[in-house]
Amino acid sequence: MDELARLTGFLAAHDGVITAQEARRLGVGPNGLRSLVTRRVLRRVGRGAYAEPSHYRLIEARRTVLALCRARPSVAASHQSGALLWRLPVLTSALTRVHLTRTSGTAATRSHPGLTLHACPGRQDAFGLVGGHPVVTPALAVVGTALEAGSDAGVCVADAALRLDLATVEEMSGWVDRLRRTPHLSVARHVVASASPTAESAAESKARLRLLSLGYRVIPQVVLREQDGAFVARVDFLLPDLGVVVEVDGALKYDGAEGRAALVREKRREDDIRRLGYGMARLVWADLDDLARIRAVVELAARSVQRPPGRMAGVVDAHRRRTGATWDGLLLHSYAEGVPRA
Repeated sequence: MDELARLTGFLAAHDGVITAQEARRLGVGPNGLRSLVTRRVLRRVGRGAYAEPSHYRLIEARRTVLALCRARPSVAASHQSGALLWRLPVLTSALTRVHLTRTSGTAATRSHPGLTLHACPGRQDAFGLVGGHPVVTPALAVVGTALEAGSDAGVCVADAALRLDLATVEEMSGWVDRLRRTPHLSVARHVVASASPTAESAAESKARLRLLSLGYRVIPQVVLREQDGAFVARVDFLLPDLGVVVEVDGALKYDGAEGRAALVREKRREDDIRRLGYGMARLVWADLDDLARIRAVVELAARSVQRPPGRMAGVVDAHRRRTGATWDGLLLHSYAEGVPRA
């Protein structure tokens, strides 16, 4: 078996990453690695760390983290890099640097090109394993993401961690308390306080934050029914003061026969929601950084409402009874599971 075949087999079994030391054991020395980088078979991501290239940003970012972890002893993926290994939805804007944390010792945080190597948090319960790779716990990854990448990225990760039962609010709050001398901790407190397990995607997380920042009362994941109680749809958000349903469109493809069938089903679902008297506002990812655009879309939908907002009380009360939800400022928190979606 030639060296390229051996290398390919190794990469397939090791998440698409390899260190210089591992390559030497396969008979690939420094010159061979340089040749492979020139031929774009590998990318050099750091000292002694290599990864297969990928057209997908998240895959490439994940491989970079894994390669740097493998090339350095006594470190764990942390902050948004740790969240990436837990397969939490890290915003691409937060992937400009790799974040690793020392698992022992007292060395201070150091910055290197494309890499921040953080001080050890001083607690062994800070670390776990994902696929055999050292990584900080999901709760600490959430807090670290908030500290390094801001509230949007932090809430997207926190929502998913709650939804997937990888972390609890108490665990995240505990790490905020332990890191009380850390700069920008107010951002992490805000993220933990704003997190909700109701978001089913990063787009829903961002949309919720934007709707609340515009002053709307927001109820996520509301079930809409006919007067006889028949299920119609579960919607991303209901704005009860306006009678407007807000849906956040993902990257749904409508190509081919299956795509056209999905489009027909979605249009039928929207017609059913409108027939109940609600206004329909649709947002896409590109809208979520434009508050004026969001307000305009919601206000346009409000003009088509046929169900007076005063009649929302019954819908809200039914939702609260079904889910045990409670108002937290402008947000009605709902923790219902297993609700059918049309």
